[in-house]
Amino acid sequence: MYIRLDKPENPQSTALALDIANKTLPLFRHVNSESLRKVCEIIRDDIHADAVAITNTDHVLAYVGVGEHNYQNGDDFISPTTRQAMNYGKIIIKNNDEAHRTPEIHSMLVIPLWEKGVVTGTLKIYYCHAHQITSSLQEMAVGLSQIISTQLEVSRAEQLREMANKAEIRALQSKINPHFLFNALNAISSSIRLNPDTARQLIFNLSRYLRYNIELKDDEQIDIKKELYQIKDYIAIEQARFGDKLTVIYDIDEEVNCCIPSLLIQPLVENAIVHGIQPCKGKGVVTISVAECGNRVRIAVRDTGHGIVPKVIERVEANEMPGNKIGLLNVHHRVKLLYGEGLHIRRLEPGTEIAFYIPNQRTPVASQATLLL
Repeated sequence: MYIRLDKPENPQSTALALDIANKTLPLFRHVNSESLRKVCEIIRDDIHADAVAITNTDHVLAYVGVGEHNYQNGDDFISPTTRQAMNYGKIIIKNNDEAHRTPEIHSMLVIPLWEKGVVTGTLKIYYCHAHQITSSLQEMAVGLSQIISTQLEVSRAEQLREMANKAEIRALQSKINPHFLFNALNAISSSIRLNPDTARQLIFNLSRYLRYNIELKDDEQIDIKKELYQIKDYIAIEQARFGDKLTVIYDIDEEVNCCIPSLLIQPLVENAIVHGIQPCKGKGVVTISVAECGNRVRIAVRDTGHGIVPKVIERVEANEMPGNKIGLLNVHHRVKLLYGEGLHIRRLEPGTEIAFYIPNQRTPVASQATLLL
């Protein structure tokens, strides 16, 4: 059964939501696990809940109260109920049921959080006793979730602006890597006499690549297919340098329809070629994959090189500069600020895989709050 809540009708619910919003507002200026934990503590204390949690689309970011010990030691993946709330974009109420991992909980309210029309997480409220989710609590929670969604969106925008002011994004989007340009011109020069047709094609690839990069605005949202065309121009030039040492496989789901900020994928491809394939003595393969993954799109770049050093993974996850891999860290920062979580980096045998997730445009669009009972 679905119940639609257009506006909170209880003035006390509205007042409580606004009071909580005022208390938590300073904590959203620099969002991290500690600040989100404090947000959960304020909500729990003000509404007399037994536990409160905030999640992104995969993990519990903060959990306070009864059952807190169940979300330690890295065991923080979201529950099936939370996944259901995000997939449908609807509030879920359970008034006489045990919570996932915490049998002491018998009442729960799971409210989707929205950013730019896409579900990016949930606010979860728990009680140990059954039948604690009243209509006034529902109204208050709807209003509070809308305020939190807005605060999270503003926080991400503020952090992106700070990055831009520090030239971190512009460092990634300095448009042209001078070493790449030098190598491209050398490859064209070598081809002019030996294979004029190849040289002409490379000139076309390079000119299109340069024009694409120069005309881009910082963090401009573009169709992912357009980004992939730019990557193919880049790879065509690199393959002229490496010959049959480099093989590139495109594993692209043609049904995927989404937009991404410009120059998110290309630095990962460059990293795979320069740091993965180039140092190897033999031939190597780079695989670029784009596929639907639930209500998101998974984008991954995999290579068959020696494999990334674990210390580099640790430094990226700690937001520290990993040696000469400034592009990798900047992409990690951008993805984390835009979508809530950064790069997923895995060492393979052989090679490395770097992946990230973005919202699928098929994800439900935000509308008036509805309840799924």
